[in-house]
Amino acid sequence: MRLRNTFLLALVFILLGAYVYFFELQKGAKEKTERLLNFREEEVAGIILNYPQQEIRLRKEVLGRWKITHPLESAADESTVSAILAALNTGEVKRTFEGKPSEADLKNYGLDRPEVKVLITLRNGVALPPIFVGAKTPVGNSAYIRRGAEPGVLLTDASIRSNLEKKLNDFRNKKIMEFNENEAIQLVLRGTRGDFTLNKKGEIWFIDGPKSYRADQAEIKRTLSIIRNISVQDFIEEAPAGLKRYGLDRPRLKVAVFMGEEAGHREILFGNKREGKEEVYLVSDPKGAVYTVQENLLPQLEKDLTVLRDKEILSVPRDQVAKLQITTPKETLVLAKGEKDEWRVEAPKKGVAKQPVVSDYLTLLSRLRAKGFADDEAKDLKKYGLDSPAVKISAAAKDGKIVETLLVGNKTGIEYYAAREGNPAVYTIDEFSYNELNKQLTDFLEQEKKESPAPGKTKN
Repeated sequence: MRLRNTFLLALVFILLGAYVYFFELQKGAKEKTERLLNFREEEVAGIILNYPQQEIRLRKEVLGRWKITHPLESAADESTVSAILAALNTGEVKRTFEGKPSEADLKNYGLDRPEVKVLITLRNGVALPPIFVGAKTPVGNSAYIRRGAEPGVLLTDASIRSNLEKKLNDFRNKKIMEFNENEAIQLVLRGTRGDFTLNKKGEIWFIDGPKSYRADQAEIKRTLSIIRNISVQDFIEEAPAGLKRYGLDRPRLKVAVFMGEEAGHREILFGNKREGKEEVYLVSDPKGAVYTVQENLLPQLEKDLTVLRDKEILSVPRDQVAKLQITTPKETLVLAKGEKDEWRVEAPKKGVAKQPVVSDYLTLLSRLRAKGFADDEAKDLKKYGLDSPAVKISAAAKDGKIVETLLVGNKTGIEYYAAREGNPAVYTIDEFSYNELNKQLTDFLEQEKKESPAPGKTKN
């Protein structure tokens, strides 16, 4: 009985709310299709948002970027500002309640103490009518507002209200380091896994310390992208008296990007973990604000020499390869490309090659990457089993000239030693790559199709 009474009471309240909204609130109301404000976003020069607890002022700079000017000076989040302007610019007046509302009405509409007052100033100095945002309607996705000195109360979409429900930090630019990755010419990483300075020479990145190596180009590009996309999780302190309590006096990781003489360099320091959060403290200026960022950024940026070095073992332009010779202790396998670019097996037995298998093999050679670096200048190949390799692969051009030769030697743990003939460096490759490289005749040779006997005839 109690459950039934509760259900009936809830139903009465729903019906009463619907009645008030559709009949009482709309008495004397007239339909409107007008826009809330009429302006173009590119014409806006300034925005003032008055919240009950705080006033926030934003100004568009000469170059078109938005900046917070009060209660602090900081770059603004462009997407947040743009979303607010878009909501105000596209918002429509659903209904207008005629007549001057009483104090009780304003209280019911949440307009006695508005959630926010918005004032937009255009570049020509014209100030648009201020918008006062009140409460949401009891039913329906709408909100009460007032516009300028107009006496009536307007009804508009509630999305305008939700777009304006912001705090100061919502307006702040959360990008730590903004730069064009292609314009970076130096990257410095100083952390627990080593100190490295990388310089871009032409279009190629090189590791200049502690020793000169060609860098892994994809890895450097990925690292710069991670740095450029670092985003603030929380704003901690604007002008700290000291950095020691954040662990930023002796940072666990320092990252610097140099953009050239005119653009200068940008630097960020990572400190201690924030207690109770998966965040670490960060500062981009020793005298500037302290932020926090996601802790999982650290392992993505703390790199060792193996990760940073170029892992390309061979430079095989697969479209220029016309002959492959694969030598193992058991056999020497020779494949050659025909006049119509079809691959054939030449030795130890002649026949048609499996074209997809050869194609995959060439792809493997062109994309072969080292797992590690065993020796930069090997003087004794016997030590690695490379004097009598387990697999020797030579790729030659159409004129017979050898393009590259790969040597694969002894096994070390779960990896194998590998080297490029004529290069003193010794690498390691994974077991999967070794197994894929160590092919035999049966892997490449297309099986001959046997002729079926003619009808009515049988083989003796």
